Amino acid sequence: MDTTMIDITSYFANASISLSNIFTDEASVQATFTHIHTQSSALIFPLEGNAWIHAGQERFFMTPGRILHISKEHMLHLENCGNGDFKYAVVQYTIDEQVSTEKVYHRTFLLRISDSNLYRQPIDQLIAVQALPGAMAALNRRALFYQLLQYCVEGARDQQLQATVETMDLIIKYIQENYTDKINVTKIAHKYNLERRRLAYLFEKHTGLSPNTYITEYRISKAKILLERAELSIAEVAERVGYDDCFYFSRVFKKQTGQSPSIYRRKQQISWANN
Repeated sequence: MDTTMIDITSYFANASISLSNIFTDEASVQATFTHIHTQSSALIFPLEGNAWIHAGQERFFMTPGRILHISKEHMLHLENCGNGDFKYAVVQYTIDEQVSTEKVYHRTFLLRISDSNLYRQPIDQLIAVQALPGAMAALNRRALFYQLLQYCVEGARDQQLQATVETMDLIIKYIQENYTDKINVTKIAHKYNLERRRLAYLFEKHTGLSPNTYITEYRISKAKILLERAELSIAEVAERVGYDDCFYFSRVFKKQTGQSPSIYRRKQQISWANN
């Protein structure tokens, strides 16, 4: 099951969790595999280099800026795939036993952020104070741990929003370059690996129009330009903007503009003559 940013944000905001340990380690470039096993769920933060982390049937490419949440049930296999040592930090945490059935706690998922510096300073600060005694030090560790979580969740959310904007811009470009073909929401969703309803929601949020409405309006705007060319028949105009059925094109055109293609053309010709 996919874990959404809403799931993750809600989990870290509401679950009763506590930092249990933090440490750094590395996998040398000579080592084929390194094993990681934690006594609780944890977050793995790459600091330098690249590696594959194998968790059950899944594997994740790890590089600075990618954060892996792992559950305690997994024995992880780390495979260095870079040109140098892979250095990383592991932040282990526990959850209140009364809510230990919390689904996100037992899931493995990846967060992506644009800048690994978002988590480097809090990790360095946590390592510096983790062995200090006293209630004030414990309070400081708790504050730094939640600050780390906040930076990670905010960074992942911002990265996801940026990726969504870029994807919507790519889809708009795709429509504008392929409007003459038989394109539809299902085909576009498949091309960009999005669920159909999710695509429709994101596209409308981005443009103010549903994908189908955008395709239709773009085709009709192109049809208006073509109708100004007297040598093209209505059927030829329809075909050039992606409609095989001339009569259906005429109905769509009239619905969008309030007039049929032939009347629109005639009015344009009169306008040209008067000018």
